[in-house]
Amino acid sequence: MKTLIRLALTVSLLAVASAANAQNGYSAAGYYAAPQAQAAYAQQQANAQAWAAWNAQQQANAAGWARYYADQAAAQAAAKQAAAPRAAVGGNSQIRFDGRFASVGQTAPQALQFAVYAANTLQNKPYVLGGGHRNIEDSAYDCSSSTSYVLMKAGLLNRCLSSKEFANYGEPGQGRFITIWVKPGEHVFITICGLRMDTSGQVTGEGPRWRVQGRNYAGFSPRHPSGF
Repeated sequence: MKTLIRLALTVSLLAVASAANAQNGYSAAGYYAAPQAQAAYAQQQANAQAWAAWNAQQQANAAGWARYYADQAAAQAAAKQAAAPRAAVGGNSQIRFDGRFASVGQTAPQALQFAVYAANTLQNKPYVLGGGHRNIEDSAYDCSSSTSYVLMKAGLLNRCLSSKEFANYGEPGQGRFITIWVKPGEHVFITICGLRMDTSGQVTGEGPRWRVQGRNYAGFSPRHPSGF
């Protein structure tokens, strides 16, 4: 009987030990598995961040190339426009006008080239009565001083004239290249190969500008530099 009792106690103790070992084994597996899982998760997060950074870099590269190609296209368009021949004014093949500046060919007389260049430099100047009369280079010009400026820069005049004085300038009639239109004491302007540079425009105080709009020539007498 005692032997049976001892055997039963032994079996019970073995069962308890096995359960304890099983429990300890589970705990150990959980203990060692948790850091591994954390490491794997951390690696996944690092990989995801790396891919996100790579994708962002690819998008930035694509945007940069898009800007580059857009800039290249704009530069080519600008170069094409600059290389395109400017429209002739009034059928006169001697002069071209792009809407702001004029030009003549290299075979044109040098004085004519200088006159056109001088008129181009006045295109941003405002109108001031008396401006340009005391100083050749001034911040503003009126009708007679802007006309004088163009002729002086072309070597066709040695001082600034008033509209009255222009009534006796050069020779009467329209010139081959340059014509000064005079209404003594009132107004004067110049045309170069048919393109008019005038202080009379649509905006008050606009100053000397190339003009393609028509105007009334009544009361104006044409004069021109000798030979031009």
